[in-house]
Amino acid sequence: METTANNESRRDFMKQTAIAGAGLLLTNPADLFAWSTTPPNIKTRGYAAVDTSGKLQPWAFERRPVGDDDVLITIKYASICHSDIHQMKGHWGAQHYPQVPGHEIVGIVAEVGKNVTKFKVGDRAGVGCMVDSNPECESFKAGQEQYCPDTVFTYGYPEKSSPTGISQGGYATNIVVKEHFAVHIPRHISFQEAAPLLCAGITTYSPLMKFDLKKGDRVGVAGIGGLGHMAVKIAVSKGAEVYAFTTSPDKVDDILAFGAKEAIVVDDVKKLYAFGPKLDYMICTIPYAFDLAAYASVVKPFGTFTQVGMPERFEVTMNALGLAVSRVNFNASLIGGIPETQEVINYCADNKVHPKIQIIKAEQINAAWENVVNKKARYRYVIDAATF
Repeated sequence: METTANNESRRDFMKQTAIAGAGLLLTNPADLFAWSTTPPNIKTRGYAAVDTSGKLQPWAFERRPVGDDDVLITIKYASICHSDIHQMKGHWGAQHYPQVPGHEIVGIVAEVGKNVTKFKVGDRAGVGCMVDSNPECESFKAGQEQYCPDTVFTYGYPEKSSPTGISQGGYATNIVVKEHFAVHIPRHISFQEAAPLLCAGITTYSPLMKFDLKKGDRVGVAGIGGLGHMAVKIAVSKGAEVYAFTTSPDKVDDILAFGAKEAIVVDDVKKLYAFGPKLDYMICTIPYAFDLAAYASVVKPFGTFTQVGMPERFEVTMNALGLAVSRVNFNASLIGGIPETQEVINYCADNKVHPKIQIIKAEQINAAWENVVNKKARYRYVIDAATF
């Protein structure tokens, strides 16, 4: 015989079932189908910073599902840029953690959205410093997407579609990105050698081309690290007479092997003033505070000096009188647009302008970062993504 409690329990169950059934009847069948087929987030593994210590650790996280205009890339290699270190340590402002750095990314297209026409599954692809922006922006239309105010850079930027709330970079096993912001990697360059071109290559190539570099021009390169050594190689390949300025005496032989006419070891800024104003152009990749006017003094009056290195707080110190005496045209440059990024990759592949690299495993990232800071990298660390 059923008790009063059992009867009440049965009535409650039937009532809840009826309410649920009525809800289903009122629901649009198309909505139900859409809900049941919504693709899940994409799981990935990588290395992330969790604070300003500059120490990275393994982290499992999720990417958004592949949208209509997206490509999913299985990452093969990602290289280390000094920018990764600056940003993760908070040198450029407060950061959201956990955060995965890395904006020199190459791999294989694993999936494409229905609107994608530029790539197909199996293609070789790369991703650099940007992953999204507004197509209606004038700079976007001009192929200079980096200057759009709402551009989403590859890591650490607010991104509504990201399950973590921010863009997450390439120290990981995969990445989902808008088709527009992926570039093709030619088959006649290795993935490992192509990776550094996505930042170090384009960041130096773009201002060199804007200068309208010609054969015989005297070009200075200040700071011979990941960016600087690419600047030397690119300028040499264009027929320039290159003078490299470094604070590391043990890099001199490498610099000359890259094709530079001369390597100047700057152990005293007096050497810069003694060098004299004889260069047509200088590109400076130094990512720390330095005496800008002293370096500018090596450029001829009305020559051009371009700053691409990004020190802490993005600040450089200028001596107005020093610049006035030099009378150089000073400017700064920010990476390059997507069309120009494809251009530099094709150029370097066609002309065998390859970065000097060291392949490492994920577990070696923290040691590699220390080497970058201590100027021991020779010259770009490239991480094997199979080790994440």
